[in-house]
Amino acid sequence: MGSALSRRRMLGSLAGGALLLGTATAPRSHAAPRSHAAPRSHAAPRSHAAPGRRLPDPGIITATDPALLSAVEAASLLHAGQLHPRELLDACLARTREFDGAIGAWIRLYPEFAYAGADEAGERLAQARNDGTPAPDVCGLPIALKDLFAVSGLPLTASSRVLEGNIAAGNSGVWSKLEDAGAVLMGHAHTDEFAIGVATPQVGNPWNTDMSPGGSSGGSAAVLAARFAPLAVGSDTGGSVRLPASVCGISSIKPTYGRITSHGMIPLTWTRDHVGPMGRSLADASLMMSILATVDADDPITALGPPVPAGGYPLTAKGGSTPLAGVRLGLPPSELPPPLQTLFDDTIQVARSLGAQIVPVVMPPTPTSLVTGDVVEMGSYHRQFADRIGLYRPERVPSVGTAVASLAVPVVDYLMLERDRLRYQVDYNRLFVDSDLDAVLIPGTRVDGAQREEFLGVSVTEGVMGDVKWANYSGAPVVTLPVGRSSATGMPFGVQLGARPWQDERIIEIGLELQEALPAWRDVPDLVPSAGTAPEVAQVAPGPGPDPTNTLDAAAPLRTPPMNAIR
Repeated sequence: MGSALSRRRMLGSLAGGALLLGTATAPRSHAAPRSHAAPRSHAAPRSHAAPGRRLPDPGIITATDPALLSAVEAASLLHAGQLHPRELLDACLARTREFDGAIGAWIRLYPEFAYAGADEAGERLAQARNDGTPAPDVCGLPIALKDLFAVSGLPLTASSRVLEGNIAAGNSGVWSKLEDAGAVLMGHAHTDEFAIGVATPQVGNPWNTDMSPGGSSGGSAAVLAARFAPLAVGSDTGGSVRLPASVCGISSIKPTYGRITSHGMIPLTWTRDHVGPMGRSLADASLMMSILATVDADDPITALGPPVPAGGYPLTAKGGSTPLAGVRLGLPPSELPPPLQTLFDDTIQVARSLGAQIVPVVMPPTPTSLVTGDVVEMGSYHRQFADRIGLYRPERVPSVGTAVASLAVPVVDYLMLERDRLRYQVDYNRLFVDSDLDAVLIPGTRVDGAQREEFLGVSVTEGVMGDVKWANYSGAPVVTLPVGRSSATGMPFGVQLGARPWQDERIIEIGLELQEALPAWRDVPDLVPSAGTAPEVAQVAPGPGPDPTNTLDAAAPLRTPPMNAIR
């Protein structure tokens, strides 16, 4: 621990402070939809630990319904040849079709595309067993993508009538990596329209379908909570994977800004958008993080961080009586409803029992000027839809109109706002150095259940449902994990653990220890049969582009790498 403390007490160093301007590369030609008649050729696999050492022993897995398997459990059985990807997909689709009517987590399903992918994954896993060379951990696992991530030849609508009929022109970087690793795309999950809001009102929380699953990645979180798929991808601009994870009882990782490519993703605000792996457990999300947190030539910021750890991000807790001995957790003040405060206080006591030291801290205030920058970036993308303003949900029209009007802000003022962002990052990092912290511990939400339409019109930039903006402005990595359910509403509640930029591996390690002691993620909601209504769509010819999203101005013109500097 001494060397770790020494490193922590050293002055932070710049992890990449230059602005990346015009990072979009020349458009690639977009291939036509792949033929399902023959398997794709697969690139040489990246470095992976052998699944037998990394995944749980198949012999200890007791679930009989494949849809109820966690991602790491399903991966173990898939790699051992005890489960075929088609069987797993069958179970996930059957559960979706039986229960999704009242939840509405999916906006579209792609069974034909998915079964083709499952068959290819099955062949790849069989070949890996024969050759003794492990396939990627996610091979054969069904996945939900938030309706922001482009998949060539499939619809991409951001859950909005504004993009009705839009067909992606190419693959997002996220889907390219997952497809190369053998993942199986089940469908797109609903988002709050264009990822702007915190409610995702078209989706019901699986724990109580009258309640909101949070937003904007509410559909992705609902898919996981309902056990419709073992993995999902969301995005986080102002808590958009953390809030849904907390209120749906699942886990998420908001990685360091730029750690995962956002190429081919419909943006909200370029300098705050983070791609977020989501899973039922933190181990599940970490499994997918190892695939996604690699360099993408179409998004140069992804080359600035450290490489993925050898063998991938951690999946298991070290365990023992005091696995968090020597770990210092900063605890900012918080105000919560009594049932949530009880759960949070209990979590603090569990952390102490595991050896953690709890240190009272005060988070640096987020500059109010940054909200203006958020609105300018949003307007830069949405101005292309000015002639379709009436197609937005009514509660979104004022915020979109304001965003487009904000483009009158002088460029020099916008750049000064970016200066304020860098100053905030320095203040955030200084908090960790001055208090000698490993992480901060913060409630996942301030709301003990919300009706589906209770927060209509509220933007993720406002942070009204929880203390979340600090992580998007600092670019810091955060894991969110469930710790229990409210005694008043029965709704799940989770906590956030945040570190300094580029300490993704460390914060996952700490989160795994806490989740091992608080395995609330294993709780499954009781679902009422209600036939799903999401349309089942086949792949068609890709849109004209040039961007994979088949829209304009989706590629970030400016990307600011997060810094570890303190002065």
